[in-house]
Amino acid sequence: MDGKIRLLIVDDHAMVREGLEAMLSVDPRFECILTASSRDETMQILEESRPHLILLDLRMPGFDGFNVLDTVLARWPAMRVLILSAGATGPEIYLARRTGARGYICKTAKRDALLKAIDTVIAGGTFFEDQPVPDEGDMALSARELEVLRQLGRSLSAEELGVVLGISKHTVKSHLKAIFVKLGVAGQAEAVSRAYEMGIITVEKGR
Repeated sequence: MDGKIRLLIVDDHAMVREGLEAMLSVDPRFECILTASSRDETMQILEESRPHLILLDLRMPGFDGFNVLDTVLARWPAMRVLILSAGATGPEIYLARRTGARGYICKTAKRDALLKAIDTVIAGGTFFEDQPVPDEGDMALSARELEVLRQLGRSLSAEELGVVLGISKHTVKSHLKAIFVKLGVAGQAEAVSRAYEMGIITVEKGR
């Protein structure tokens, strides 16, 4: 890519957005740094400004980062998205790869590591922090099934899960049946327990 970078930071925490903006805005490689705290803001900015790269938080109240990723890439397939997460897990990184993200980095990463990730993704490469690869049973889950499984810890109904993921409740139920079979569990409670073991559902401090 020629020229300076137009960057969009998507995170529900103002301190994170403002901190990243302050840290990166002094760097001459950036033409402008935009911020958004919601799905609607994100889509509006994408329509109006066409940033080169999105730094996308995965875990935000009211909507799911993977669903936003799906929506963005369906509309702009060439968009570069670098996932931000409070804590990287192998299955989550695997899911980010499967759903089209160009990279994945922890929010605790140092400035130099973040800039390296941004440069790599902008140059057309990928940047994923090294994590253990999920075992064969975990890998058998599709990207969407992993996404559904990640949401189970929120104790949402099938209808509510459908709203978060942008699919019908009947599709959610179909995914749940497939997940239960593939994981060899009897129901949602066991699936949630397995998701914790896999590192797909994590306990986050301050959330």
